[in-house]
Amino acid sequence: MAQPLSLGLSIMFSTMFLCVLIAMYLSSWYGYILFLIYVGGLLVMFAYVAALSPNILFSGMSAFLFFLSAQVLIPVIVFNSVFLDTNNLSFLVGEQELMESMKILGIELASPSLISILVGLGVILLINLIVVVKICYYQHGTLRPYKTMYAHSYSKNPSRIKNS
Repeated sequence: MAQPLSLGLSIMFSTMFLCVLIAMYLSSWYGYILFLIYVGGLLVMFAYVAALSPNILFSGMSAFLFFLSAQVLIPVIVFNSVFLDTNNLSFLVGEQELMESMKILGIELASPSLISILVGLGVILLINLIVVVKICYYQHGTLRPYKTMYAHSYSKNPSRIKNS
């Protein structure tokens, strides 16, 4: 756990676990917004760390233990969320049947009243993806240089770039 990338991964999964618990027991929107804020901050930190740190191989046993613990925790979370009592989750009188059906199907965020917001967020993310891809060039992608044979051959003979 000495590598910064594995530490960031463990922080990411602990944040996701905490936000799932908050979404199950308090409010799904509060957990969702909290998760988005944490992930935004972690992505910025991940970009800086990935650009500045060297590539270190992970040991095989710790990855095996991590995935084994994930195999145990994820079914427990899913099993508890299916049988969660939704009486305290409905804030509107007469919406209990709708809340029950939405909780069983797992579509609280995709209700008909919120579909326009979700489509708008998807379009914004698609536009951001296209803009980032257009801005980033292969040779100017990260702060550290690529150490591949292909990039190395072009750096020794820059005239090859103009000829091809």
